[in-house]
Amino acid sequence: MSKSTLQQIKTKVRRLTASPSPNQLSESDLEEYIDTFYEQDFPSALKTWNLRSNLEFFTVANEDQYPFDTDKYQAVLPPVYIDGYQSFYSQSQDEFFKIYPRLSTEQNAGLGDGSNGPYSFTLSAVPVLKRQVTVSAVATDGSTMSASDVPASPTSNSGTWIDNVTGAALAGSINYVTGACAITFTNSIASTENITVRTSPYQASRPGAMLFFKDYFILRPVPDKVYRVAIEVYQTPSQLLSSNDHSDSNVTDVKQWWQYIAFGAAIKVLQDRQDMDSIQNIIPFFKEQENLILYRTATQQAPERTATIYTDQAGFASSNQGFGGR
Repeated sequence: MSKSTLQQIKTKVRRLTASPSPNQLSESDLEEYIDTFYEQDFPSALKTWNLRSNLEFFTVANEDQYPFDTDKYQAVLPPVYIDGYQSFYSQSQDEFFKIYPRLSTEQNAGLGDGSNGPYSFTLSAVPVLKRQVTVSAVATDGSTMSASDVPASPTSNSGTWIDNVTGAALAGSINYVTGACAITFTNSIASTENITVRTSPYQASRPGAMLFFKDYFILRPVPDKVYRVAIEVYQTPSQLLSSNDHSDSNVTDVKQWWQYIAFGAAIKVLQDRQDMDSIQNIIPFFKEQENLILYRTATQQAPERTATIYTDQAGFASSNQGFGGR
């Protein structure tokens, strides 16, 4: 955003809140009010055309889970394209895991030896899903020892262990591809007690479906190599409103919204002051600017045809390639 546009916003907020002096409203507080409205309230209240963007990421072999950056993006807009193919998309765990169940298998990893370890063993069915491995045994004092895997990193095929009761890290390791495991429990395991491992084996291949849940993308089948995943998103406005960021690329995004941002920031200032009368005076002008922004988005979207079951028969190429497809 250009410095002049930022200054316009600041000047208007000061006028609307009757705060011409920094003694009444400091410069740092003013910028915080503007940033808060611009980065949080604005994108949550208005999904404008300008905020639509494409999100792309690349899979890693044997990794099924990928984070969604909530600081950069507000929402996901299907469909999703995986390796250029339009793929199944869901935000329902029930729907997704009915199609792709996380079936588990149980394996006897051996007997205790009267100590807490280390115990080494190899998984019989590999590879196995990360974050789905548990190891359990009964300790000499009768308590149940239980641990779960923790991946070392999204790009690694190895992980460590965490105690399911205490949350403490345990010594040992797991390789999700080769199945080599070692673990040291917090208590001793009697020589008559079995050590049991539960895992979810899978067959890696090109993904054809994606679940979006709790700010993570989950792919099925689990990728066997690198694939490009593309989906449309609503992005959060960049952190433009700082005195150190005045690049020309930011001017186009913000200058058409500056009055709306100023009214919104002013309302936040007045809310903290509990000046409800002034807020009521500003609301009509705030709504007017909001309607102008929405009108531009509506005008841009007007030529779009509403999707129906007959849309694909409109005469365009019927390939499954998405935006950026080959």
